[in-house]
Amino acid sequence: MRTERFCALTLVGVLLCGCEASTSIDLASAGYAQADQIKLAVEGVDLLDDGGSEHELDSDADDVVDALDYSNADTLQLVDGAEVAQGRYTGLRLRFSSVGSALYTSDGAAYPIDIGSNLTFAEMDMELDDGESGSRLVIFEPRFSLQASTTTDGHYTLTPVLRVVHPDHAASITGTVDDELVRSTACRQSRTLGTGAAVYAFVGANVTPQDYQRNSGASPVAAADVKTADDGAS
Repeated sequence: MRTERFCALTLVGVLLCGCEASTSIDLASAGYAQADQIKLAVEGVDLLDDGGSEHELDSDADDVVDALDYSNADTLQLVDGAEVAQGRYTGLRLRFSSVGSALYTSDGAAYPIDIGSNLTFAEMDMELDDGESGSRLVIFEPRFSLQASTTTDGHYTLTPVLRVVHPDHAASITGTVDDELVRSTACRQSRTLGTGAAVYAFVGANVTPQDYQRNSGASPVAAADVKTADDGAS
């Protein structure tokens, strides 16, 4: 009887261990002309499965990172081959700490970043079978994620807008914008010429655009600052 009981327990342990997969998560960022550095204290990654359960993964990155270091094709590895339960994952959320998070402008001014409450999961679709490994790239959009605090002067509030894509499906768009469009008063809206203008990308055609600050219309899938050429002419 003892031998049989030992064999049964061993078999159960093998079955439980065999229902695991692994995942790796990398971080990239869109650009943000209004800041020289965006220091973020990333504590970890939360995954949401299709049953509504949350799975916490610790970050392998440094305690505080400059998101803008990863806005030019470089990526930061947040999670490297962490074990997770097999199944389908439909959401991803980053965990941040206010300690160490700050926005720095080109003149050296520092603005503390407060973490918003009730951060939501960004949509993702990753299905992992037993023993399978999956990876995803998280793209952080600072233009939509950072707002001047309404409660504390000199602070920003971070409510992250993230896109989660398969690394093989990430891409980039480059091009030029007609100088007359940027000079238009409809684009400048009283801003200094050459500052504050951006290009937004939407899915489809003839959409009613919004920029995450409104409750109706289509949200962009990407945005980029319009930068003046080195010669200042275009």
